[in-house]
Amino acid sequence: MRTRLLILPLALLAAPVGAAQACEGKAEIEAAFTAQHQNPWRTESASKSDTGIEQSQTFDFQPPDRIYRKVTSGTETVETVGVGKQAWTNATGVWEEMKAELANLVAAHMKTNFAPPRVSVVFKCLGSVDYSGKKLLGYQTEPETVEGKVVARTIYVDPDTKLPAFNVVGTVDGSEEIMKEAYSYPTDVKIEKPL
Repeated sequence: MRTRLLILPLALLAAPVGAAQACEGKAEIEAAFTAQHQNPWRTESASKSDTGIEQSQTFDFQPPDRIYRKVTSGTETVETVGVGKQAWTNATGVWEEMKAELANLVAAHMKTNFAPPRVSVVFKCLGSVDYSGKKLLGYQTEPETVEGKVVARTIYVDPDTKLPAFNVVGTVDGSEEIMKEAYSYPTDVKIEKPL
């Protein structure tokens, strides 16, 4: 099992706070994610399972309580829609309403992701960096060893909008990415009940 860098969302990361940093990385990251939560946004991620299967996920969030999720793993795709305390799934080409206990899990996920973000790890400021063909502001956690590799989480923020652009877990020098989330802010996100 991978460590907390890989399995916990940014808002739930916990680590001891070290010495004072030369910049306000933690505050700047919190401000970026707080601003993100004011409007709809999309998160797209790609990773590999422990068995090497390519996985991708797309989340659309529409505050205050709507989510669309599409997960593709190998040749299988599952879609989920959550609106308030109701949820639906589509794994076979047909939408079905989820039972209450599963819908409650989707609602809890939305509540966690729409809650005011709290960053509890120290991020050092990397300043202006080139990433994915763009000039972005970079922020990185302290490195730690995961499965024999020294890795860190790096958050990239658009310097113009001050919104998160990427969330990457990988080697400190950027030579290998284990998990990558890309954020975008489409104006046409509209999540409706499928049934």
